[in-house]
Amino acid sequence: MKFNKIIPLVAVLFFGAVSSFAQEETDTLVIEKREKSYLQLIDTLGESFSMPDSLKAALQMQVEKNKGRKSSVYRIRIFFDNSQNARNVSTEVVDTFKVYYPDIPVYRSYSNPYFKVTVGDFRTKSDAMRFLEAIRPKYPTVFLVKEPFSTI
Repeated sequence: MKFNKIIPLVAVLFFGAVSSFAQEETDTLVIEKREKSYLQLIDTLGESFSMPDSLKAALQMQVEKNKGRKSSVYRIRIFFDNSQNARNVSTEVVDTFKVYYPDIPVYRSYSNPYFKVTVGDFRTKSDAMRFLEAIRPKYPTVFLVKEPFSTI
């Protein structure tokens, strides 16, 4: 009988975890790995709590529904240039940043005619601004950007 009260709580916690984790990482490989882990978690919960098939199906449907969900994050642009050596400089900026901040994701992109290096996946503007101020001594021309991405 206690499991009947725990299952809805576990479902609410699970959906909260899905929505919070879904906005943090954009790498396709990580997203596929996360989706598999969610499905494994659903299977594990079903075995541990004798979850009804309807709840298991609802959880799987929620994962599928969130695949195309669009969201946006705050990132910090640390390099933006269109000079002749911008490609090489952007590569050097990426490599240098990874040495100083190995846990922060780095994105290098080209949008004709500019090479851009953007860092971070911040859910709130205040988190992004704190990090921006922390790296400003090394990267004096940094600025904040808000970029969309697909969650799963």
